[in-house]
Formats: sequence, structure tokens, C-alpha cells
Amino acid sequence: MTLAFANNRTAPGTLLLISQDEVPGDLLSRLDSLVRPVWRPDGDDLTGDGIEILVTANRDLGGTELAKLPDLRLVVTTGTAYDYVDTAYCEANGIAVCNTPGYTGSSVAEHAIALYLAANRHLTALDGALRTGAEAPGRTALELAGRTAGVVGAGDIGARICAMAQGLGMRARFANRSPRTVPGAVQVDLEELLATSDVVFLCLPLTAESHHLLNHRTFSLMRPSAFVVNISSDELIDPKALAAALENGSIAGAGLDVIGSAEPYLGLPNVVLTPARGWYTAEGVHRRAATWLGTIESALAGRPAHRVV
Repeated sequence: MTLAFANNRTAPGTLLLISQDEVPGDLLSRLDSLVRPVWRPDGDDLTGDGIEILVTANRDLGGTELAKLPDLRLVVTTGTAYDYVDTAYCEANGIAVCNTPGYTGSSVAEHAIALYLAANRHLTALDGALRTGAEAPGRTALELAGRTAGVVGAGDIGARICAMAQGLGMRARFANRSPRTVPGAVQVDLEELLATSDVVFLCLPLTAESHHLLNHRTFSLMRPSAFVVNISSDELIDPKALAAALENGSIAGAGLDVIGSAEPYLGLPNVVLTPARGWYTAEGVHRRAATWLGTIESALAGRPAHRVV
């Protein structure tokens, strides 16, 4: 299905609910040549005359919000997820929705490994103790060599984590909803993965089935020495169940790249938190902006890439 804008001879008004700093200079000039950008990184005001394109990242966009832009023809999310956009409203009103897949390269997989290392080695606690003169925590770490990494979701990021874990001398296992081949790794069912892994990496999309995938029951299957690392949606983990698992010793720690509020995790012991920055490398930033900018270019030609609605 083609996509038409109001006037193909005039650059369409484009509301960007992201920071201008997230667009490298060489791509910024390219953007300016294609559209009339309106930058509102705080996202407070969705009004604007002639806004036909909306670029957004992790901002809830219901029908009431989207209706404030009567000329809207295209919504572009700057990440893979688009569940925060009211796709039913968009479909009913002829608004195309496109996401931005495949831009992370090795960035997120590297960050996942870093979160595991930081939690296992108690790096934030040791750093804090040294800076304040407090006594260093007495908890020991675990050597990675010979341990088992369990990856839930064997897409591009999950496969990269498997490879990196093996490079560190670990065994790699993965669970996936369909059969996959990942070099050097063994596919097992989820319960076996949870019961046999020293670290569990969550690398799967949020669906009705994966919501609170790690809960009171599934945490109870894990080893007391195991760690959890989540670089996907926050809602894959029940935070109350995570707190209980840490307090009762079902698991040893966690590393979380948090997209939403960090409040549920702030009081938990041995949890390393980062603010949704797994992708935030120079290479990842450039790939992401280049990908969604390419989507806008393809939309202006009538057939937007990465269309999900």
C-alpha cells in the first residue's frame, strides 16, 4: 500500500519527540533537506499545524493524543518496539506506523555482558565503598569459565550474546519459541534453561505470553548462584517476584537496562541498573538515526520501509 502526503512539492512538517543530540551531524543536514523538523524532546505538546510525520521513542501515544495531529500520515518509532502507539487508531485513520529494527549491531549484546560482569563482580558496590571509605562488601564473585549462559530469545542480539559468552569460556544454551540454530549453543526448553543456567539473559519481545515471564514460579526454578540480565522490556520481569527472589536467595543478582521507571528496583540488593542505554554507542546511535531517516525517505517515495501498520 502506498502512502501519500498532502503536498509532495512541500517538505512535510515533522514532529520529533526525541533530542536533536540523538541525530549525528551528517544525518541532521540530510533530515533538514527532507522535512520541516519541529523538535520537542520533552513530548509535552503534540499540537502543530501541518504535522504529517511523528518521530517518537517510548512515549505513550493513545488515540486522544494522536488526534491532536489531524494531518498525521506517518508515525516512526526510533526503536524496534511500537506497543506504546495506538495502532488500532492509526489503522482506522489511515496513519502508517513504522519501527526501526536491526540497528543495535553488537552494542546491546555487549551491554548485556557488561551488566552481568558488573553484577557478578559487585562493581557498583565496590566502587561506592572505595569512594566513601566504607568497608568493601565481602561477597565473592564467580569465574565465568565453565559456567552456563542461558539466553531467552535467539534473535540477532541473543545469538550475539551466545557467541560472546562462549568467547569468555562459558557454555551457551538458548530457549526460543521456534527451532533455531545458533553456532556452538544448544536449544532447550525454558524450564531446563532456567534450572541449569548461571546467568539468564532476556532478549525477547514483550507479548501476552512473555509478560512477567520471570515470576515467583520461574524464579524458584533457578540456581541460588544465578543472575538475571534484562535488555528487553521491563515487563518481562515481575518486580515483586524479583525482590522476593533476591531476598529469599532464589537468585544472586540482576542487571537491568530499564526503559521505564527504576522505582521498583531501587531498594533491591545486588542489582545493577542502567537507563535504557544498551544501544548507546557511537555506532548504534548512527545506525539508529540512519535507519529511521531512511524510513522517512522511503515514505516520501510512497512506500515506507519497516511498516508494521
